[in-house]
Amino acid sequence: MPSTAPPARFATVLGLAAVALVAALHWVLPVTDPQTGRVTTAAAAALVLAAPLALFAAGIAGCGGPAAIARPALPFAVVALPLIDGAARLLWLPAALAALTLLRPALARLHARWRGAELAAIAVAALLADLAVAPVAVVAAVWLAAYQAGLLVRAGALDRLRPRHALMVAAAGATAGACGLVLAAFSGRDPGALPSASVLLGCTAAQLGLALAARPPIDRWTSGAPVAAGLAWLAPRLVTVHLWQLPAVALVAAAAVRVAGYVPPETFDARWRSDLPWWLLCSAAALATAVRLIGRVGTALPRTHGLTGSSTLQAHGRLEA
Repeated sequence: MPSTAPPARFATVLGLAAVALVAALHWVLPVTDPQTGRVTTAAAAALVLAAPLALFAAGIAGCGGPAAIARPALPFAVVALPLIDGAARLLWLPAALAALTLLRPALARLHARWRGAELAAIAVAALLADLAVAPVAVVAAVWLAAYQAGLLVRAGALDRLRPRHALMVAAAGATAGACGLVLAAFSGRDPGALPSASVLLGCTAAQLGLALAARPPIDRWTSGAPVAAGLAWLAPRLVTVHLWQLPAVALVAAAAVRVAGYVPPETFDARWRSDLPWWLLCSAAALATAVRLIGRVGTALPRTHGLTGSSTLQAHGRLEA
């Protein structure tokens, strides 16, 4: 249900930042076939590195349950999977959100028992999975750690963390991630493969540290009624935006190449810079249309029944409702 509580507002801002990062990968740096206009989704490594912030936000405020995730995901699977190369990668995050939502009560009990020590255990599990050359298990462990960190924020376990301490965590994570990238480059690791545990853990720590450091100004900015209402409207539509931003830019690219005869320019050249504003504007219009059409299904609220009544305290002490 949409909420204007401070944790929900903070989580929505983080989720919006994560979705904007994924959209930028497809809108600003699209891989477009100049002959057919087909768009290929971003590399698996890029999408995996962009997900922890969204999972952190979902751990703080939840994401509406598996049914709320499935409603925008099923139309996306029917439309996008046959037409867009690599579109299935965008379903990894909704699938993880649905699974973690089912596990949320157990994860909350785990935190109540271990008081945050479970994060260290999950990080060690990710490193062990990396040594066993199990990249899927590494990603699962790191994503679980990001979601569990969100539960810690929700429980108030990180309320005493000062912004400067959060920035220290972000700096340490960025350093660890950079060292992991250097080691991967020297070892000849495939750059398109899933990142190692050190890179994923470092990137996740950097994202979460920056988010926690920015929480005081975010809370102040979102305390106003207009901003809070806008975030409450946006929160249940974030999964829809995450998925349908790719079909939106694919539709723009196909129409531009096949109908208008547009030839995609080289990235970062002069024509690319001059064409970028109208490219973003057309993609945003297509996405707004998709959110309006698909969002009616993805954000449909369950039926509720209002209860009314009165009570009277009788002379003999019984309460008649």
